[in-house]
Amino acid sequence: MADLFQIGLSGIYSSQASLATTSHNISNVSTEGYSRQTVDITSAQAQKLGANFIGNGSIINGIDRAYDQFAFKENIINTSDHAYNEVSYTQASQLDKLLSNESTSVAKSVLSLFSSLGDVADHPNTIETRAVFLEDASNMINQYNTLYQQLETQYSGVNNDIENSAAAITELADNIATLNSRILTVSSSDSSGDANDLLDRRDQAITALSEYVNVSVLEADNNMVNIYIGSGQGLVMGVQSQSIVAINGDPDPARKELALSNNGKTSPVDGSKFGGKVSALFETRENEIERAFNQLGQNVIGLTHAINEQQQQGQTLDGEIGAALFNDINSDQAMKSRVLSHADGKGEATLSVRIDDLSELSADEFSLKVIPNDPGIDLTFSVTNNTTGETQTVSITDLTNDKRIEIPGAGISIGIDSISASEPLQVGKEFTLRPTRLGAQQASLDETDPTKVAVADAEIKAVVSDTNNGTATFHVSGIVDKGDPNYMDEDSPITIKISTNTTTSEVFYNIFDKNDNQINTPELTAIIDPLTGKATLEFGGVKVEMEKGIPVAGDEITLNYNETGAGDNRNILAMSDLQNTKIMNDGKSTFQDVYSEMISEIGAKTANADVAMQSSAILKNQSFERIQSVSGVNMDEEAANLLMYQQHYSAAARVITIASELFDTILQAAR
Repeated sequence: MADLFQIGLSGIYSSQASLATTSHNISNVSTEGYSRQTVDITSAQAQKLGANFIGNGSIINGIDRAYDQFAFKENIINTSDHAYNEVSYTQASQLDKLLSNESTSVAKSVLSLFSSLGDVADHPNTIETRAVFLEDASNMINQYNTLYQQLETQYSGVNNDIENSAAAITELADNIATLNSRILTVSSSDSSGDANDLLDRRDQAITALSEYVNVSVLEADNNMVNIYIGSGQGLVMGVQSQSIVAINGDPDPARKELALSNNGKTSPVDGSKFGGKVSALFETRENEIERAFNQLGQNVIGLTHAINEQQQQGQTLDGEIGAALFNDINSDQAMKSRVLSHADGKGEATLSVRIDDLSELSADEFSLKVIPNDPGIDLTFSVTNNTTGETQTVSITDLTNDKRIEIPGAGISIGIDSISASEPLQVGKEFTLRPTRLGAQQASLDETDPTKVAVADAEIKAVVSDTNNGTATFHVSGIVDKGDPNYMDEDSPITIKISTNTTTSEVFYNIFDKNDNQINTPELTAIIDPLTGKATLEFGGVKVEMEKGIPVAGDEITLNYNETGAGDNRNILAMSDLQNTKIMNDGKSTFQDVYSEMISEIGAKTANADVAMQSSAILKNQSFERIQSVSGVNMDEEAANLLMYQQHYSAAARVITIASELFDTILQAAR
């Protein structure tokens, strides 16, 4: 016959477990990530009595955790998406405010510069207006410098966030591996304990990890899981985890990259493919902040260089040819700073990038790679535009005579300053070209003397003939001796004619008067710098600089005398007209257009990121609510269960009491 004592005790145990579990649920109602637990109770094996079976009470199979695997996976996907969109919006919004806010934008200072240029044109003989112009120029440059520094601060912040994210991912991976180990221990057949709370903690760690990266969870033996991130990199395999570390970028060490680290060995990985917050940081840095650096640089390089070129077409109050007001965009230091060499062990060389054509200059960066040469060629590169993906091939036939390669359509050329004799360039050697990246940082006002502003038209002008077949451009770079017997006047222009002896390394030329009579004997020469491509021609107290291009025999440059004097404002008017001249982007944009396009571009990205963030927040909340509907603790339900299990407990205790009374009755009957 069934044992009433054991049946009662089994009821007591079952009710006690249910009361304890319900109390545990109530205690953790506010615990983040907690999953409601229930007691799994089944009937004990019945005892056979003749042709019938009599029950033997209940047994506890275990404590079950309310869990929906599909809801959990949906939630970590939505968590990653929302973290990506939230960081994208935060960074884009910060950049948008920086570039468009009146207190930080350069637009106002550029307008002030051109306004003061107009005042100089109205009062060309007044020192005060020139001084105001230079003051506005200084303020404008300071604004560009400050904006660059603020961009640099945001850039550094993103790199710091990448480093912090790597540390957080590593910590979470280690935590998940540790929890796997503990779950393995308590889930073993010969161990006692319940892994439910550990499973909750592990799911919470996985959810936290999904904020940083896309996470794939694969179940393994003994309730353990394997974690894969990004595009399939294994982060946690059972009780083992790998570390994610931040490393210096190549070729730019300030540009942090990520790598998997295991047993002291690191393998670089593409952080932009990780998803979540990490991908947003990489994409913001590469597509927005670095783009802003380049666009800002393009803008200030175009503006200051155009003003410098016009300045050199006029004369100062001292009657001298105007010298540059702003920094030389093609100084040796500036040109070399535009090239980064990759640490690939395939040779060493010093390269430089010269800006040749503002109309073709873009905000794009380029990848330069040494490729095999054709016969008779000294050096060949493939050049890839990192924005458009367009690739073209350029080469140098003879490095002894020519050290510059033009990049067609890019407005720039590459100078081969030097190649290491001990480590010559090998096929596969890579460089990164950043023509405008540091433009706003390097911008400076180099002239502070108001008398040096070239308001009047230059006394001597160099005019290139329309019939020239060469591509060389010339300008008067200096008047060194007005007392020279061959110094021209209004009635005595002279013409420089390029002779047939001209080569790629040296210009041969002769001088002719207005009657086409040759003045000089013997033939004059000027050496072409193989790196800069410049040459200086000199005659009659005047220096003429060949800026760029290639002259050919028969090309003519006429030097004309211009009547200038007090009240002449022709050059400053030309400088003022630059405000509305479409110099940039293949003659389609003014300087202000370039800046406005930059603001519009980041503004559109910010608006799109805001929409994406709000949409992903809705999806994340929905998936969380789905989890809560399955796993969350309902206080009303738990309170009702508490009363029910209390009654069960009392009833089970009554069974034991009745069994005791029956036993006493039997004892009394036997006396």
